[in-house]
Amino acid sequence: MKPKLPRSYKLLLSLALVIGPITWLMFTEDGRRRSDLFLLHILGNPSFNIAYEKLSPAVTEALIREQFPKVEFYCDTVATAFGDRLCAAKIASFNGLPARSAQLYFAGEQLRVLQLGYRRPYHEMLERSLREGLGEPQEESTAQQPVLIWMTDTGGQVMLPAEQPEAREDAALIWLARPN
Repeated sequence: MKPKLPRSYKLLLSLALVIGPITWLMFTEDGRRRSDLFLLHILGNPSFNIAYEKLSPAVTEALIREQFPKVEFYCDTVATAFGDRLCAAKIASFNGLPARSAQLYFAGEQLRVLQLGYRRPYHEMLERSLREGLGEPQEESTAQQPVLIWMTDTGGQVMLPAEQPEAREDAALIWLARPN
């Protein structure tokens, strides 16, 4: 004998199977993040999952290219306050968060600055991630806005705006090598 389920039960179960995932994707922070990551990767930009707590001036352009072969860095010799060589790439994400770009500044062969442009809606999630990974930051005021600063054991500091930036261009995490 085959058990027969009532029609209304089948309908409710079917609706739950369809509405449940859609609700999660649209109305939860994690669901929206995963949807954005999926779309950004579909558009063709790669991930740049970097352990910024392990960055140091000993990191070279060759090492970055070796570690991230899918990321298309465009490099040029440009004199800036951060160094004499700039490498930039469009990225879909870094460390599981939707992103826009990565810029690396080198002085000679040494990495001096890494700037990761992230998507503004994920500011709080990025801050939580940094607090979990690097501990509690120092807060310092600048002329424009307060900045959270984490010191790393490998010769650098990670900086993030203390509040969600208003301008898209200001949404950036920066790793800065300590001066020699």
